[in-house]
Amino acid sequence: MVLAVILTGVGPVLVRNSPVDPAATAFWRLLIATPIALFLIRRSVLLPTRAMFWAAVGGLLLAGDLCFWNAALMRTTILEGTILVMVYPLIAAVANYLIFKERITLRVGVGGAIAFLGLLLMVSQASSSAGSSLEGDLMAVAAAFFYTGSLLISARLCRVYDTQIVSFWLIFWAAVGSALPALLELRTFPEHPFGWLYILGYALLTLTSYSLFNRGLKIVPTGLASLMGYGQPVVATVLGFFLLHEAPTLNGVLGSIVIVIGLVLATRQPQAKAVEPPPA
Repeated sequence: MVLAVILTGVGPVLVRNSPVDPAATAFWRLLIATPIALFLIRRSVLLPTRAMFWAAVGGLLLAGDLCFWNAALMRTTILEGTILVMVYPLIAAVANYLIFKERITLRVGVGGAIAFLGLLLMVSQASSSAGSSLEGDLMAVAAAFFYTGSLLISARLCRVYDTQIVSFWLIFWAAVGSALPALLELRTFPEHPFGWLYILGYALLTLTSYSLFNRGLKIVPTGLASLMGYGQPVVATVLGFFLLHEAPTLNGVLGSIVIVIGLVLATRQPQAKAVEPPPA
């Protein structure tokens, strides 16, 4: 799980140095992952018609998430880009309430309010701070909304159908959805063999981190796994500082701390009360 978090934290730095533009980076990662996801399926790849429709919607939303997030990383600091996109658990809680009438607990409400204050602090001087950008911050938030939609759809599909089949169709439609934005960019194709190796390595790194994280979920409790996920912005920021010489802004650091506090409070599962044995 720790290795998965470290590998995931490398991603934002790789996006910055990618030989192609942001949407193209997302497209090539997804395209390379598609045949691998297909290979992992041991049975028929088809889903019922209604499920195929929702898998397509979820995949297109995933494409929007990756395209917006990659674009955000090119415009704002790595710290802000990685932190802001992680507000999706709070967006998901509100969406579940509005769509499925699932109750928002007091813990989620208070945590969400704290995280929102941190978001306001982070973007308050984004337009005037070096390396920071209000446009990039808003793109990261937009990515969080797209990812929330994809997550809600994929989670419900995986409860009913084979996870590997659902994952394949999500990746397939995400590749389709990111193809058009990629073609509209100036740098769609790597110009040199090293560029192709770079994209291939990034795709394999992504698949490895996902695989390690999913394997870790079989052992590590979900609550702890969620908290460990907050290590991604830390790893990305440290690498950005040493490799890209990007120092995070003061508002970015303070805002990210407040957001993480709110997210930890909102997502932390209450401890189960110990059951006392009956008297002898």
